[in-house]
Amino acid sequence: MDMLGFNIITAIMIGLFAVPVLAGMIRPLTGERIYRSFKSLVNNVILLTAVVLSVYLSRLVLADEHNAVLAAVYKILPALQNDVPHRDIWLSALFITFFLLAIDGLLYLITIPIRRYAIPPLADRLAKVIQKRHGFFRRMIGGLWQLPKSVWLVLVFSLLLSFVTGFFNAPYITQAANSSVPYQLVQESVIQPLMNSSAVKGIQIILNDSFDIAEQNGQAPLIRYFNGVTLDEAIQSNADIDAKAREITGNETDDIKKAYALYLWICGHITYDNAKAAALTGDMDGVESGAIVAYTTGTGVCFDYACLYIAMCRAVGLKVRFVTGLAYTGSNWGDHAWNEVYADGGWINVDTTFGSSGINYFGRAGFGLDHRNAVVQGEWEPVSQT
Repeated sequence: MDMLGFNIITAIMIGLFAVPVLAGMIRPLTGERIYRSFKSLVNNVILLTAVVLSVYLSRLVLADEHNAVLAAVYKILPALQNDVPHRDIWLSALFITFFLLAIDGLLYLITIPIRRYAIPPLADRLAKVIQKRHGFFRRMIGGLWQLPKSVWLVLVFSLLLSFVTGFFNAPYITQAANSSVPYQLVQESVIQPLMNSSAVKGIQIILNDSFDIAEQNGQAPLIRYFNGVTLDEAIQSNADIDAKAREITGNETDDIKKAYALYLWICGHITYDNAKAAALTGDMDGVESGAIVAYTTGTGVCFDYACLYIAMCRAVGLKVRFVTGLAYTGSNWGDHAWNEVYADGGWINVDTTFGSSGINYFGRAGFGLDHRNAVVQGEWEPVSQT
């Protein structure tokens, strides 16, 4: 994916950006093309506005489960209240869809005069002004006119790539994405701010609240993490683990590099135990868990991964936490355990379980997209070396 300086992700992004611009320079910028561009812009603004407003209005309607609107919905569709699991998720989807269609249709009607009486003459005037210019100047304007389309294609590609690398085991694609300068730039400057925007957080809040209510009602089975042992017992180390941790980090003094080296070792040497995961949902008799078990057997579930990381971090002078919450597996949300390690003046998210799939989950940008409801269950200082 990235050989001899060639990065396929970077090449695709350059192509997506350059092709529309080059096409705009070759094709003449006519009044019809200008009209379609303006019309597309208005439609996109309408859609974006409708999405934001539909999420906001849905949150208002669903804020009180005893309000008159919900009572009317339950009366018309009683299955939503009595028979459909996770009905809050269904209600959220129902209201968002309803408001989206209604607001989009209303805004479309309101903007008809703009599309009919304002855009056509404006497009014609711009086309006449451009046609009077020199050929080179016209080509430059044609290319610049396509810049919004180029940017849009790059953003859509980046969003899709972010989804693929976040939810699917595609190590080669992930490696190329991580080493692509343009993609990382889009991630940091656009995608992450977008994911932290109030509109997106509004959708996440609706979903989070729905899952929380479902769990409280016993509709979402919870996996037991602590497996019959306390956290203090599970994170206990031994001489072999301590020696291996010091061997892995060597003479390194940088905390981030030490923490990352331990992360890589666990990801590469511990295999996820699906049989144990299944056993933990039933009778846990005879099931052993913790750092020593994971290190000795080379297998474990998320609880074991996280405990081993704690034991190794403490052995090399790192402060570390054990965190529980929900994680997205690619098909559903489920209970999960991971870590936070203190380095360079702040806490860094670390998921060795997800990292064992080949995707980088050490300080990953967008960690909160597939991890949520984080609760710090414990925090440990480094083991004294005296």
